[in-house]
Amino acid sequence: MSSPPARPGIPPRPSTPGVEPAPGTKADVGDLEVIVPDAGTSVRWWTHGYPDPLARWHHHPEIEFHLIRSGSGQMLAGDRAIDFEAGQVTLMGPHLPHNWLSDLGPGERLPERDVLCQVLPARFEAASGQLPELAAMGALVDRARRGIMLSGDSRERAAAILESMGGQGPLGRLAALLELARVFLAAPAAEAHPIASAGYVPSLDDATASRINVVLDYVETHLAEEISMTRAAELVALSPSAFSRFFHATAGITFSELVRRRRVARACHLLRTTDLPVARVCALSGYTNLSNFNRRFREETGTTPSAYRRRD
Repeated sequence: MSSPPARPGIPPRPSTPGVEPAPGTKADVGDLEVIVPDAGTSVRWWTHGYPDPLARWHHHPEIEFHLIRSGSGQMLAGDRAIDFEAGQVTLMGPHLPHNWLSDLGPGERLPERDVLCQVLPARFEAASGQLPELAAMGALVDRARRGIMLSGDSRERAAAILESMGGQGPLGRLAALLELARVFLAAPAAEAHPIASAGYVPSLDDATASRINVVLDYVETHLAEEISMTRAAELVALSPSAFSRFFHATAGITFSELVRRRRVARACHLLRTTDLPVARVCALSGYTNLSNFNRRFREETGTTPSAYRRRD
């Protein structure tokens, strides 16, 4: 895969902008994402689309403020799998594994789906010795270790700040980052929701992330075809029983639940965005039996495919 063009004033990098593989790992699979800040700033702001090399199960020592501009799907963060829609705003803490899987039709792409801002927490810790006002950042970082998802007015304010950072210079981005942190710190409990389970401890070894990414790629690539847990287990060199335990413990959802939710999510997307007959939507979503498709669809959405299309 070719690298995106370099930004003005930034020399081209050998791989994804701002990302280099950790020593001894592969850039497209590695668990640890090593983020190289832009020259002259401690705050990294970036956008990317989906699919994209950055859209994978990964973690990094930076905290990450994240906005989804378009589309819907499932967010995997820590041990949770949560549905998302356009406008979602989250804060991922240091080394909290995360990924967003968007609902797409075959061959579809979402350009510039993601807006993100990343910064090392250690920079605030060091600066708070001279600027005591920054001490509150430590509390925010601790809360963010489980991840935080905003709603309501707090989400709207945070989204606007994240978007505005793209047109600002280094000093403006730093000021915007502090305002963004203030929104998260000031958000009422009803608008700031923890993501990962209490007591969650991430698995940060390369083998775990490599296996998760292989499995997610297998599912996304074969949504319209047969998907087998036995085959998924073979791809990551585990027995089916060991794979079942591993995937549930790591992703917070069973493999069969993930496949069902991704297939129904694709069906919903096709029903909203195309005039394809329900039988064709059924086939493109990986179901060979229309009755089974209707049953699974109702279980996930509470309605039938035809009623869902009329409602939308």
